[in-house]
Amino acid sequence: MANYRELASAMRAARGLGRWLLLAGGLAASVACGQADPDDPVDAGELQPYFPLVAGAWWDYAHGDRWDERVTVEATDFNGAPAFLVSDSPNPDDDIRSDSVITLVDGRAARVSKDEFFIGANASETLQSSVTYGVGFTRFNEDWANQAVGYRETPEYERIETRPDGTVREPEARRHTFEIVSLAEDVATAKGTLSCIVIRRTKDWQAEEDGMDADDAEAKQFWFARGVGKVQELNLDSGNAETITDWLIPSP
Repeated sequence: MANYRELASAMRAARGLGRWLLLAGGLAASVACGQADPDDPVDAGELQPYFPLVAGAWWDYAHGDRWDERVTVEATDFNGAPAFLVSDSPNPDDDIRSDSVITLVDGRAARVSKDEFFIGANASETLQSSVTYGVGFTRFNEDWANQAVGYRETPEYERIETRPDGTVREPEARRHTFEIVSLAEDVATAKGTLSCIVIRRTKDWQAEEDGMDADDAEAKQFWFARGVGKVQELNLDSGNAETITDWLIPSP
């Protein structure tokens, strides 16, 4: 079964992307509580990533009282190197769902492509757009936990969208600023209280309104827990929030 550590090792060998940075220190008992399925015990002496990717993993999120989402992970490849396909369930507001390819780029978990589909009658799927992200749109950097509160960085990437008819939009140079808000904030979940690193993400570009990926443009705050991944997400523009309700991270 493909897992996060195998991905890091293979990517180092296959693409020379550098050492995947892991944090020093053990896993605190209060953090470990609830971070793995009861049938999959975690080695307390083993450091768990904040952004775990394991084939067969899934997360359930409640978007306020509006709808529930499931996110799943499958093993895949990107340009011949190991990667993961992360899929979400349709948003009932627009009947759109997406498939994203996540891989390791310069020590970061990064989205390198995303396909969006409209879900029609009888669960039919119609491709709406395909996007690539150049060097990758950062999802998480494990090294953030080595930095101090207030640390900021602004990685750049190029967004290229291809429409279903094959038309390619003009490439857009983009960048987001990530800021560390807290290194240890407790969040209560159904499986126990998790200690989370809190990251604020804001856009730092002037995008065209036509065809702009509004979800990526909006300012957001994220809570991540070791061995679990994203625990909460808050849209700082709209106030909409999503909160984890259940999850499963299979053992490697």
